[in-house]
Amino acid sequence: MRTSWTPIAHTGEQRQEGSLFYDIVRFIGSPFSYDVVGFENIQTPGPAIFTANHLRALGPIEVILSVPVRFYVWAIADMIDFKRAPEYLFHDFVHPVLHLDGRFGMYFSKALTKISVRLLRKLGAVSIDRFGGYTPDGFRQSLSLLTEGKNLLIFPEDPLLPLDANANMSHFMPGFALLCSMFQEQVGSLLPVYPMAVHAASETVSIGKQMVFAPHGAHREAINNFSQLIEERTRQMYLEMQDTGDDILV
Repeated sequence: MRTSWTPIAHTGEQRQEGSLFYDIVRFIGSPFSYDVVGFENIQTPGPAIFTANHLRALGPIEVILSVPVRFYVWAIADMIDFKRAPEYLFHDFVHPVLHLDGRFGMYFSKALTKISVRLLRKLGAVSIDRFGGYTPDGFRQSLSLLTEGKNLLIFPEDPLLPLDANANMSHFMPGFALLCSMFQEQVGSLLPVYPMAVHAASETVSIGKQMVFAPHGAHREAINNFSQLIEERTRQMYLEMQDTGDDILV
């Protein structure tokens, strides 16, 4: 049975502009939310990083609608820029998902941009230029949010790499692991990372147990290893839900 909409408690510093809007978005979209398993694995209210598979637009939408945690989402910089968003949306969503092409498809993308950009900005999305390398402003904003006890939601898949046919996801980029290292240096404590998997066929979001970045050996190698560890755990959770769904069908 689908879980009912759960309001998010905002107290103290968490009462800020955008939190009420975030709750409104979740309430309106609650009929389309997924079941959540593993919510008991979340040990503290924040700060933490939550990672998940993307599934194009489905992953971000379902995590926000389904998981009763106030997230600040990493978003590709193009998605928060009125000038760049139409082309990005056309190639990432309008054409491959809605199958709208040509001039009409671009017109639709421009119209959608007027809504999507404002929505992401209102939700407090963090702008990350994934195609331009390290994004100092985005990382600074992320660290500021984390030190305030907030939770980041990151979809680390590299959009330029092919999808794994079994898990329907591509290789993870290690930006979130680098952020863990930066947080440890600045705050002096470990930052929990919760891997999540979104599975469309079973309409489920699975939350795994927390993992922490504990560097060993060379710094760059440790960051890449931790990123791969989170990626593998995400893949395992997705495939476990896939197997469960296949068993039910049989």
